[in-house]
Amino acid sequence: MISFQLAGSVISTIKEDLLPEGAKLVYVSPLEVMLLKMKISLVIGLFVLLPMVVFLVIKYLLKKNAINVNINKKMVAVSSTFAVIAFLAGASYAYYMMLPLFINYLYLNAAASGVVATYSIFSFISFAVQASLIFGVVFETPLVLTLLTRFNIVQYGTLLKYRKHIYVLCLVVGAVITPPDIISQAMVGIPLVVFFELSLVIVRFAGGTKK
Repeated sequence: MISFQLAGSVISTIKEDLLPEGAKLVYVSPLEVMLLKMKISLVIGLFVLLPMVVFLVIKYLLKKNAINVNINKKMVAVSSTFAVIAFLAGASYAYYMMLPLFINYLYLNAAASGVVATYSIFSFISFAVQASLIFGVVFETPLVLTLLTRFNIVQYGTLLKYRKHIYVLCLVVGAVITPPDIISQAMVGIPLVVFFELSLVIVRFAGGTKK
């Protein structure tokens, strides 16, 4: 209920921050705004509940001996802190740097062709929220791979061996979770590749170099 109330503020903020001057937002179906608020409230709710879900899953796996790792409170605290910082950094990068440049570029390109920019409010706001969330997750890649190698769940040598395959996987993920155009796909796929390479550097020194 609280997240649904916040959804209206989220929509207004995104509109003020990202909508190019001269462009307009419209709704093309009676339930569009309501569905948008429900979608945003669901995202907010999942984001709030995610740490608890991860904790319960790890606790269950440890109890069932499905994973054999030594986890202490200090490691949890440090990892959680870095996870939050990395996610916020990724989301902030997307929201404050990438999206304004990308949206304005598309707007000016359309305006140069004599096209009036009228966006569906559901599509525009959803795109901004989705892009911010995706980049928040992308920025988590170094931390995730570092933990996986430190716990010997994944070997550093394995990551090197299948590097090219992972490149392809990054591009496929970019194509699946973005609209069907090459620019949007590259916006996600390329950063995934870059952060994978950055992860390898970090893992080499922090996560271990076992073959």
